[in-house]
Amino acid sequence: MLSVELLTLQNKEVELLRLLTKKGELERELQEKREQLRSLLAQVEAAAQKLAEKEEHLRELKNFVEHKRQRIEELQRQKEQARSREEYKKILRAIAKNEDEIIKTRQEIAKVEAEVEALQEAYQKVKEQVEPKKAVLEEEIRELERELERLNGKIAKVEEEIESIKASVPKEELEQFEKLKSKFNGLVFADISSGACEGCGMTFSPAEFKELLKNLTPGRSRCPYCGRFIYAKTKVGG
Repeated sequence: MLSVELLTLQNKEVELLRLLTKKGELERELQEKREQLRSLLAQVEAAAQKLAEKEEHLRELKNFVEHKRQRIEELQRQKEQARSREEYKKILRAIAKNEDEIIKTRQEIAKVEAEVEALQEAYQKVKEQVEPKKAVLEEEIRELERELERLNGKIAKVEEEIESIKASVPKEELEQFEKLKSKFNGLVFADISSGACEGCGMTFSPAEFKELLKNLTPGRSRCPYCGRFIYAKTKVGG
């Protein structure tokens, strides 16, 4: 014989298992949503990084041109102070070389400026595509986090109720219940409201079912086929 409190305990443990299963599902869903959000943000970051690198390259090219321009000014001053024809020609060659480098670099600048413009457009396009999806995902994540918080509250409450029930049941009876849980795969009490044993699935004949219901005493009555304690939800709250 087992006390009816253990039926309540079983129902609470089943409820806890259901809540923990739901929690696992929510956590997996939350992880997926966060990964999707990270992926979206990575797309924006990648576009921004490409743009930043190209803009940095453009700045370097412009700085190079400015450096060469200053070098030409310096060479122009040196040319005016040249002491020999050979030195004068050497300075002219250096000026020509720097001017040639400026021309080539300005051609490169024009090309890079076009690339920067294209990357700016690509970056804006990615942002425009990502922002609505990002907003939806962030709201879904917040809702999942709120749901998880509510669920954790329910889990804590059920765990507290389980401990309270265990504390009210004699130790020997609780130990017996745990042994029966191992024997019956966690289901010590089986509902027979449907006309079949919830535990073993055996269907009772009409006469047999009527007799079982007539003499049904939760914590005492057993299934004639599997030996589980039986009850009917119509008679005992489950």
